[in-house]
Parts: sequence; C-alpha cells; structure tokens
Amino acid sequence: MKVRLLKQFFVTFLLTFGMLSLMILIDLKMGTPPHGIIWKTINPFRVMEPVEYIIVILYILIFLFHSLLSYLKKKRQNNPPSNE
Repeated sequence: MKVRLLKQFFVTFLLTFGMLSLMILIDLKMGTPPHGIIWKTINPFRVMEPVEYIIVILYILIFLFHSLLSYLKKKRQNNPPSNE
C-alpha cells in the first residue's frame, strides 16, 4: 500500500515538474521577459481570456457529468431491482 502511494506521489510530482519546466522553456523561447514567467506559470488563470474560462468550466462540467454517470451505473449494478 505504501509503495503504491509513493509511486503515485512520485509520478504526480514528476509530471508536474516536467510540465512546469516545459511551460517555462516555451515562454523563454518566445522571448517573454524572465521576471514574469514564473508568476505566469504558477497562476495561469491570471492571463486567461473569458473564452478560455468558459472552456475550462465546460471541461470540469463534462468530467463531473461523466463521474456522476459512472457512479450511478455502478450503484445500479450493485443493487439489482427486486421483483417482489
């Protein structure tokens, strides 16, 4: 159990570090001034347009809807209706 938790933590940390590094390197390559790159990387919602907010909200709603459907499907399979 502890090994699995440690693996999940390590993979999450590795992916987060890799993606943040990629974002910083892309900003440097595009010529963005270095003093604002870290803040922009840590807080991406500060530089988002209103359309991007809508897209993020839609992704969250789709995820929640899919999770709810999966939960209801599992609940129905575990509790078959009785014919009494």
